[in-house]
Amino acid sequence: MDKREAVRVPVSVPASFRSSGGTVIDGFVEDVSRSGLFMRAPEWLRPGSNAEIELDLPGEPTVHLHAEVVRVEHSSDRAGMGLKIVEANGAARPLANFIMRQHAAR
Repeated sequence: MDKREAVRVPVSVPASFRSSGGTVIDGFVEDVSRSGLFMRAPEWLRPGSNAEIELDLPGEPTVHLHAEVVRVEHSSDRAGMGLKIVEANGAARPLANFIMRQHAAR
């Protein structure tokens, strides 16, 4: 049983992850919800690290989110980071709109 607090929808959109220390990691977001996302990426930061995410959602302006790394997956078939959205700033509505459209289309 999935214990997530929000509906998660599959996506494949480019994203840029900028840590508070200045590290920039480009990758693709594989799934997204109002509370978190999974970003496939060639490198990772430790759980607990904070970052700003730039997410290019189709049909929406570029979304800027503040997130925390909650887990890292190292397997070759799913390498990346699970991120918890800490603050959505002005991105909450575009993110919710995108999720609702994607969920309705499924």
